Amino acid sequence: MVIQHEAIFQNRKHAAYLLGERLMEHKDSDAVIVAVPGGGIHMGSYLAGLLRIPLDVIPCKKIRHPADAQRTIGAVSTAAVVLQETGNEFPQDYIYHQIQLLQHVIRLQNANYNKERTHVCLQDKTVIIVDDMLKTGDTMLACLQSIKKQEPARIVVAVPNVTPEATRRISDYIDSIIYLTIETNAITNLYADFPAIEDEEVIRILRQSKMQMVNG
Repeated sequence: MVIQHEAIFQNRKHAAYLLGERLMEHKDSDAVIVAVPGGGIHMGSYLAGLLRIPLDVIPCKKIRHPADAQRTIGAVSTAAVVLQETGNEFPQDYIYHQIQLLQHVIRLQNANYNKERTHVCLQDKTVIIVDDMLKTGDTMLACLQSIKKQEPARIVVAVPNVTPEATRRISDYIDSIIYLTIETNAITNLYADFPAIEDEEVIRILRQSKMQMVNG
């Protein structure tokens, strides 16, 4: 028999609202929200508006297990590649092809996201990187490695739910982490409403956020 547990959060905005209460020290500061799209963009948009700070994004793609698309063996971001130890078990040509393919997709995403805007400078800023969960840590680790190269002053990770293993994997790359719940096993039934987020929605939110910053 499968036991259905009640979802922890209504949706991503609800989770962001709860996280926002823990981030108020950054209101009207020189901090920058960097969201991991798609799932992190709704949360990032809400937090950027609440804290009155800029919003940016960092595209990242998971490297899927060749025999099981539900599993991942690493991740690729704008300027970093992360592989789990199991990634070494697979043919190097598979890994190479996946990295090249995903980096191409990320370049296209960046071009789409930045048609009407430019990336926010992260150098010497406090960067608050936001996603909708931290499960294996692959995606976050790839994003953190890219962000580190931009020489921010501090890096804060803000996610609703984490696993101990993922938190351990990213600990050397961050100054602090803010989360609401922790899972000792696989993360399940986290959100009652968890729609997929397409690129068009990311672009709309970035455009809206830019207008809000301009209009104060």
